[in-house]
Amino acid sequence: MSHARQIAFDLLCQVQRGTHPLDHWLDAAQGRIERLGRADRAMVHAMVYGTLRWQGRLDHIIDHWSKNPGKIEPRVRIILRMALLQHHYMDRVPDRAIVHSAVELAKRNGRRYAAGFVNGLLRRILDSPDAVVWPDDAVVPDQALAARMAFPRWLMARWIERWGMAETERLCAAINSIPEVTLRVNTLKADRDALMAAIAAEVDHFRPTCHVPEGIVVSGFKRPFNQWPSFLEGWFQIQDEAAQLVAHLLNPKPGEAIWDACAGLGTKTAHLAQLMGNRGTIVATDRHGAKLERLAAEMQRLGISIVQRRIADLEEPTADKDLPMFDRILVDAPCSGLGVLRKNPDGKWHSFVEDLDRYRLRQLALLGRTAHQLRPGGMLVFAVCSMEPEENEAVVELFLQKHMDFAIFRPEMTAVASPETILTHEGYLKTMPHRHGMDGFFAAGLVKQF
Repeated sequence: MSHARQIAFDLLCQVQRGTHPLDHWLDAAQGRIERLGRADRAMVHAMVYGTLRWQGRLDHIIDHWSKNPGKIEPRVRIILRMALLQHHYMDRVPDRAIVHSAVELAKRNGRRYAAGFVNGLLRRILDSPDAVVWPDDAVVPDQALAARMAFPRWLMARWIERWGMAETERLCAAINSIPEVTLRVNTLKADRDALMAAIAAEVDHFRPTCHVPEGIVVSGFKRPFNQWPSFLEGWFQIQDEAAQLVAHLLNPKPGEAIWDACAGLGTKTAHLAQLMGNRGTIVATDRHGAKLERLAAEMQRLGISIVQRRIADLEEPTADKDLPMFDRILVDAPCSGLGVLRKNPDGKWHSFVEDLDRYRLRQLALLGRTAHQLRPGGMLVFAVCSMEPEENEAVVELFLQKHMDFAIFRPEMTAVASPETILTHEGYLKTMPHRHGMDGFFAAGLVKQF
């Protein structure tokens, strides 16, 4: 059994606990993964992301063939999912090797008692791959789409009601596709043409983004990107095109005072600094000091000197104490993350409808707290990586009801191509994976009139 399968199994078990997202566990396992060869590194990522991406569909197959599916121990179920993923989505792995590796994985991980069950169930499934009965689209459309496309049923019911069966299926297919990676050139050090020339030998394919002027879409990494000379020299960051659009919506100017209120690791912070020509001031706040330490290191790599860090939990009453007034504010708020399931498929299985109201309340609180620090005539951009109305229009509408001095700003966004395809008639920025080939984002510009 390969080390790649063991690492993938360990990661999937950690994600299953629900205490941290996949990104956290991948960071923790980076040392183990980097010691593997290129093919095995690719296998780890393919098995982890693929198993999480198709988990609901794989579980439907397992449950069809199991006499007592509810009694399958969680780690044994993970082993079965991994095996079925290889059979259905990784054509180069022979069925005999799939069964053998699954049995060995059970034995090696304290599940020797289940080895016979794993062997027998997988052989039955692989011998009759077309025998599974699927729910009927016409009778239970949400259940049918949930099983076939591997999404939670509650989310399918919402999306079908909002967009209809056909468009929901297209959206699910786009989310289930393996996403390309988008880079954002650091225009303080290079331009897009120079970066494309620098990375030509590092990737199999690359092309400019459709909308933003700084983006490059790449696929087929030949080695980890953090080993590329262009990365070490600070020429780019990884950032989806939808996220790049947010900074263009805020449209900061050189010399202004900007507040990035939920800065995190600072990817949008750096983009704002680029658009300002590294002239002015950006105050980056976050509740987690460790994130701000990583942000500082990233600003140094990128050659950005105008960012000031400050630990602040904006849900606490005195968090904004001693902050100055700002020309522009970015509130990239905590949210359900349902717009970034392409890159974070574990979010499918750890998100619930009850979360949406909870996030809306947090988002409103953050907007209310930050709005006081905006100068008259200034602009506040509210952004979330979610397509759900509770976290989108509903938040803006409730905020405007309580803050009569604010109004929706209808931007031109002249720096991006074809802005009419990503802006609604109200002036909201809205992107969707199946329509725009990028993450699902919502953003609104709110101008303070007096």
